Amino acid sequence: IRKLELEGLVTMIPRRGAEVAKITEKSMKDVLEVRRTLDALSAELACERISPEEEEALKKACQDFEDAVKTKDTKVIAKADVALHDIIAAATGNQRLIQLINNLAEQMYRYRFEYIKDASQHERIIQEHRIIYESIIKKDKEAASEMAKTHIDNQEKAVIARIRMEQSNSKK
Repeated sequence: IRKLELEGLVTMIPRRGAEVAKITEKSMKDVLEVRRTLDALSAELACERISPEEEEALKKACQDFEDAVKTKDTKVIAKADVALHDIIAAATGNQRLIQLINNLAEQMYRYRFEYIKDASQHERIIQEHRIIYESIIKKDKEAASEMAKTHIDNQEKAVIARIRMEQSNSKK
């Protein structure tokens, strides 16, 4: 519970126990600012270092994500999304970078899940994944990095809109 509290996932309430922390714009922005930079760096390094086997795995992960979207099962979609991003991180060969990404994984998952729940975003996510994949295969570091940033920026915008809509609905 202490670890979850330190990661901002749980709030401790005296004499009552633990409660799942609410998603706030500030907490999300803090996490996504870091994740945006790490994902952009991962995409750039993957352009330089990805192996042919990892290229195939990334291609398959893009297809797996598209197949997951067809299931309309948010958990399946989120799992496929994590797998795709993990392949890019692994392709960097940078253990410290992978460790930093893994340290953010639990916090990131909450926002990823909120984003993926919105089916209207699925086609955009598919397109962004394709562009990131194609840029990495072409060794186009600038395009890969920019799309990785755009991918996170779009997630942030969509989740902020969702947070604001939920806040607005709860005030009614």
